Amino acid sequence: VADGSGVSSDDVAALLDRIGAVHGRALSLLPKIGLDVSPVDALNEYRRSARQLSISLYTFSVPILGLILAFIGLVAGLSVERRRNEIAVLRSRGASVVQVITLSLVEGILLGALALILAIPLGREVSGLIAQARTFLEFVPGPRLRINLSPTALRVGLAALGIAVVALLLPTLGAARHTIVTYKLERARALRPPWWRRAWLDLLLLIPAAYGAYLLRRQGGLGSDPFGNPLLIAVPAFFVFSLALLVLRLLPFIMNALAAVLAWFPGVSLLFATRHLARSSRYFTGPLILLILTLSLAIYTASLALTLDYNLVQASYYKVGADMHVTELGESTERSLAGPAAAVTPRRTAGEEEEPRWLFLPVSEHLKAPGVRAAARVGDYRAGTNLGGTFIRGTFRGVDRVDFTKVAYWRRDLAPSSLGALMNALAVRRDGILVPRSLLGRFGLTIGDSLSLDISLFGEGREVPFTIVGAFDLFPRWNPESGPLFVGDLDYLFESMGGLFPYDVWLSIEETSRPDQVVEGLQELRLLVLDAEDARSLIAEEQARPQRQGTLGLLSIGFAAAGLLTVLAFLFYTLFSFQRRFIELGVLRAMGLSIPQMVALLGWEMMLLLGAGTAAGTALGIWASHLFIPYLQVGPALPPFQVVIAWEAIRPFYVLFGMLFLAALAGLIPMLARMRIFQAVKLGEVG
Repeated sequence: VADGSGVSSDDVAALLDRIGAVHGRALSLLPKIGLDVSPVDALNEYRRSARQLSISLYTFSVPILGLILAFIGLVAGLSVERRRNEIAVLRSRGASVVQVITLSLVEGILLGALALILAIPLGREVSGLIAQARTFLEFVPGPRLRINLSPTALRVGLAALGIAVVALLLPTLGAARHTIVTYKLERARALRPPWWRRAWLDLLLLIPAAYGAYLLRRQGGLGSDPFGNPLLIAVPAFFVFSLALLVLRLLPFIMNALAAVLAWFPGVSLLFATRHLARSSRYFTGPLILLILTLSLAIYTASLALTLDYNLVQASYYKVGADMHVTELGESTERSLAGPAAAVTPRRTAGEEEEPRWLFLPVSEHLKAPGVRAAARVGDYRAGTNLGGTFIRGTFRGVDRVDFTKVAYWRRDLAPSSLGALMNALAVRRDGILVPRSLLGRFGLTIGDSLSLDISLFGEGREVPFTIVGAFDLFPRWNPESGPLFVGDLDYLFESMGGLFPYDVWLSIEETSRPDQVVEGLQELRLLVLDAEDARSLIAEEQARPQRQGTLGLLSIGFAAAGLLTVLAFLFYTLFSFQRRFIELGVLRAMGLSIPQMVALLGWEMMLLLGAGTAAGTALGIWASHLFIPYLQVGPALPPFQVVIAWEAIRPFYVLFGMLFLAALAGLIPMLARMRIFQAVKLGEVG
């Protein structure tokens, strides 16, 4: 017996190849040999599922990876910017560019190696947490998965380490080109716009973003293989990043206009703050773009997860039609059936030619079952009609007009009118019928036109006249690909057909009721339940799928990481900004600004940055959500995706930004109070 405990995910492909080689060799030696017991089928199914899960995780992790790269670039830039004066001094004292780069490389490798060692146990814990995801930001404790440290995981970790080291070396390379003289000259030209603005990078990045959006709209989604065109996966990140850069291009003009207005009012703190942000935009580009990316991608990520959750519920209820859909067996009076209705319905006697062919207990009997709030009869039968010389085959659905509204799932975008209005239209005319709006447009029909249907019920066929009284786009349990659906009154259909015929029952049940207990209660009432389908079980089954757990778990972790990265980035920016502006703040104090005015100056700067970033990030996040989330659905979805903005999950971000502002301001106050003017002016060469 082969021991498979040592087989990991990375071994599957090689193991399948070896099994195939052994099988082929055995067939060449013994042509009639067969393979009876083998893990091949299970391994192939695992590989297929793993590939689907990998595609899903890679697709939804692109915005998160983009945010992490932006954070790495910001921190590396701030770190090098703080040490630029030191690097310039080293170059002036004889150090070569290679020596400076080597020093930075060794520091990066040592820090990266330490981070990689700490990341291994942390990554295992995060992986286990993702496996316990039930919905967005909701983790349910369960059996712990066996988390293996595979070679692939180590390769990914080393790749991340390499990216971080490169992100540190790039600004170091730029700083190492300067001696103390050229560095001071370069500082004097700091008012020059950054390179990406001079290269119009923001507008150039809009080109692939617009092209990707066009492809998504034309294809209707990512398709079955998202990696067939990797650009489509990164379209939302490109879109948000390019527009964030465009906001940064426009912000100095906005600040200049605001400063021009403030110049007519008393007070200097707010005026100085706006002028500083207008003239020194290159210094706050990093934290502001990170703030915009964080908030916009957090809104996009949270809205994507909430939309997936919401549409899972919608799709499950649409598929079932109500809380429960029950198929039951009535009693035929024309052949012997041991149906439950036999004990309570009379038998046919001689001379009664018109006795019903089918007998059923009243639908109100279902209300006696524990947990049932409402019940309605619903029957689906084959139907067809001749329109424009073409015989159209479809389905007629008969409903109980009054009870149907109490049990049926409905969403406001399924029809131009509400469900109650549609049922009221059926009440106005007993021969009323509801038809798809696509059918009206295709054949030029209007409300009030007559329509005859050929309906077949259990071997009985008859032409029944109807009058169109309403229209819908979608209807619960109806797939437009199966043909048109006609909805009418069930009692009118039975009267036209000359008696009762089998139908299904849709139930509305209590939130605390279990579907299996409801079925047991119906059977105790002598209702023979042949089949039962409930929406809650479909939802729970889908939520337990590894693909969904992985996707929502990753989105939840990414959403939490976005908040953490924002806090760290702004704390770093506040600290480094104070050190960089030590001389400037000392000069302002020497000019006569009091400590409260200095606090107000820095407070206004942070408030303007947070306000601009929050407003831009919120707008871009909502726009990206409505623009791209509808195209991320997998396969045809009924009803169509409806984007839900996760305001409940985003609201803590605004609270976090407010607390971050207060904490940063509280930390700056004692630093300003301890600052000595002469030290700031004479010894303030910190960068």
